[in-house]
Amino acid sequence: MPVTLKELAARARVHPSTISRVANHDPSLRIAPATRARIEALLRETEYRPNGIARGLKLRQTFVLAVVIPDVTNPFFAALFRGVEDGASPRGYNVLLCNTDGSPERQRSHLQSLHARRVDGVLLASTFLNDPTVRWLRSQRMPYVLVNRFSDEGQDPFVGSDDVLGARLATQHLVELGHRRIGHLAGKATVSTGVLRRRGYAAALADSGLPADPRLVSESGYAEEGGAQAAERLLSLPDPPTALFAVTDMTAVGAFGAARRRGLRIPDDVAIVGYNDIPLASRLVPGLTTVHVPIHEFGSAAARLLLEQIETGAQSRRRLVFNPELVVRGSTVPGADAPAGHPSIPAFATE
Repeated sequence: MPVTLKELAARARVHPSTISRVANHDPSLRIAPATRARIEALLRETEYRPNGIARGLKLRQTFVLAVVIPDVTNPFFAALFRGVEDGASPRGYNVLLCNTDGSPERQRSHLQSLHARRVDGVLLASTFLNDPTVRWLRSQRMPYVLVNRFSDEGQDPFVGSDDVLGARLATQHLVELGHRRIGHLAGKATVSTGVLRRRGYAAALADSGLPADPRLVSESGYAEEGGAQAAERLLSLPDPPTALFAVTDMTAVGAFGAARRRGLRIPDDVAIVGYNDIPLASRLVPGLTTVHVPIHEFGSAAARLLLEQIETGAQSRRRLVFNPELVVRGSTVPGADAPAGHPSIPAFATE
């Protein structure tokens, strides 16, 4: 028979509620470190597991969070989800994953279903600008955090990177290498990452005194296939670009394929820069120069911000924005592939 709280309490010489609070990772519990260590050792020895249903009924919580993403096949979101789990699991929460395929209708359906199932909170990584489903979340007073993308109404808790700065770093790097016709494989105009990274690209061109040629901007979306198609359009121009800045690394992977199908050498004939620094970026040949952002930390920081709302019962507008960093590899500078690992990236937060 499973061991009971009373039996554990007798063995540990504490009240059963103390056993329960240690087992459920209650952050408000204050006990002597030696007592906590004794209880934790006993829990491991007996393989005791809290009754999640009973706990949820008592506290009126399900201890379940949900992560809503646009593309489950994108490595960016795999790393993001892992960060959320690493932030939530030690606090006794399970995490569900929902995929929208970039569809506002599927996003709305998922959120309504999650609300009906009474999940404790949502991490939304597939939001759109001026997004009615985000307004609906606010109206339902359901705890939520926007991750990587945001709605443009300025009322939402958010974790992500400074996309304008990241795009400027990428484009300035290409300018400094002597490129004068720089193409942009652009994200969607309905998504904050697409709008802000295009804005950073345009700002870097203006800073360098280069003309903004609308023919050098091709909407690619965020997947490999879209990147290949957009790169093909730009590389087919009578006066094609000598460098491409892609809105994401997966888009850049598509550009690699398009360039090679045309017999172009990277970076000799066309240089390519991506964004996000997913693990695949360093494994390409040559390695992909890209804008590094701490994807795992996006997830763990967003989980902490969400749990803070759940535990305090207070809605938040806190924004945590990480500074990006350019990682130079062989797709722009021959032989410049960077070693594995990156220094920690400081963050700044605005309330």
